Amino acid sequence: MKIACGLILASSLAVAQVPEPNDEPTAPTDGGTAAPKLVGPTGTPAERQAWLTAQIDTALKPLGNAKLGLLVADVESGRTLYSKNEASLFNPASNVKLFTTAAALAFLGPEYRWKTAVYAEGGIQNGEVRGKLWLRGLGDPTLVIEDLWRLVSDLYAQGLRKVSGDLVVDDSFFDEVRLGPGFEQKQEDAPYRAPNGALSLNYNAVGVRVLPGPSDGSPARVVIDPQTPYFVVINEARSVAAGRSQITVESKDDEGHTVITVRGRIRLKDPGVVQQRRVAHPDLYTAWAFRELCLRRGIKLGDKVSRGPVSDRARALAVHASQPLGVAVRDVNKRSNNFMAEQVLKTLGAETGGRPGTWQKGVEAVSTYLEKIGIARADYKMTNGSGLYDSNRFSPTQLVTLLRSVYKDFRFAADFMGSLALAGADGTIGHRMEGGQAERFVRAKTGTLSGISCLAGYAGAPGRSPLVFAIFMNNLSEAASGLARRSQDQIAEALVAFLQAR
Repeated sequence: MKIACGLILASSLAVAQVPEPNDEPTAPTDGGTAAPKLVGPTGTPAERQAWLTAQIDTALKPLGNAKLGLLVADVESGRTLYSKNEASLFNPASNVKLFTTAAALAFLGPEYRWKTAVYAEGGIQNGEVRGKLWLRGLGDPTLVIEDLWRLVSDLYAQGLRKVSGDLVVDDSFFDEVRLGPGFEQKQEDAPYRAPNGALSLNYNAVGVRVLPGPSDGSPARVVIDPQTPYFVVINEARSVAAGRSQITVESKDDEGHTVITVRGRIRLKDPGVVQQRRVAHPDLYTAWAFRELCLRRGIKLGDKVSRGPVSDRARALAVHASQPLGVAVRDVNKRSNNFMAEQVLKTLGAETGGRPGTWQKGVEAVSTYLEKIGIARADYKMTNGSGLYDSNRFSPTQLVTLLRSVYKDFRFAADFMGSLALAGADGTIGHRMEGGQAERFVRAKTGTLSGISCLAGYAGAPGRSPLVFAIFMNNLSEAASGLARRSQDQIAEALVAFLQAR
């Protein structure tokens, strides 16, 4: 992106350094080994069915005492091709995102967009807003610093040069609860545990770059962009002439601030270390960044940032609209973005149950949708939208029911299926099933937590109706996590080979 001021080149560092939100942090990296070619079954339908059953049984055998649940069905007829503990409840990990995004697409529509707007009373007069400037968010999970820059540029283009009052932030579209149900189980400052807010920026994570100082023993340089009064930086890191760089970065909540503490050492010739950390107050983080961009652009504002609702007398000066929901769900499912999933759930709650959006209202909306497709409220447990931690329970049958229902709903089926990772090509299975029959013929969502590995989606073949599958693996030993993924890949390969031979 070329913009005539260089600010974006600097400020976009923070955005670029927000990592692709992969599946949960305990998910090991897959190696991308080419899968062996399978010879599909021949013979009578019964013989072909026996072949598929044998292939799946063989793939599951190395997993020993793990709790396994599996259902494979024809997407059109619902005919079961393989089942194992299909009605039992499991922790589905990130497969919960499939329920969240399907309900959101059904109720809000793929065309739904989030808005972020700047308001003032009396408009701009002689280059000045007399009084306060409000920044209001309506839940956008995709807002990044370039979007704020566009808002600031719009204001500047309208002639705004000065605001006599302070900046006020309004994130009342959601309630004030920042962490989803189950998130209290671990106290972590990693970006995958980012808080939620109706006004949020950069997935509510910040990139902290640590660079060596000029000489041995000198303090390391710590760069946060945009650097604003919202961050309090404690730098205890030092530069060293020899030895390995060892840097730790911690973020902690403080009243109205996030405290960043950097410790350790960094070699003088080290190109730099970047670590991502969650921020504590999404609305204040965004507001201070907006104020900093205004100052850089030449718009003067007061020195304070406060919270409060937009005045009834105020009108919008500039509005940013996000990409449609049908586009946003690709990041939710392909990359398993926890923050975005929770934003979607709370948005769903606000739009269906009334403002402010809450987790309870969002789950209620999902339950209403699931009830419509035949999944009873009493038969599962859902507390959050991302599947993080030990918080949710679903069965393979319930997930297959969802996937079959979505496949047949013309209103949003293409958007939902397009949001799933493509085997051997992109997302969390971009390096799995490469070179085998399943490459680009399996669209699926992973689910990974400690002791848990899941895979669910669709397996297809040219000219064939797809198969839908849900594979839940719980109570895995630490050594079995890699075996679990290989087993899932083998099953997916067998499904595709089975279809290709029909």
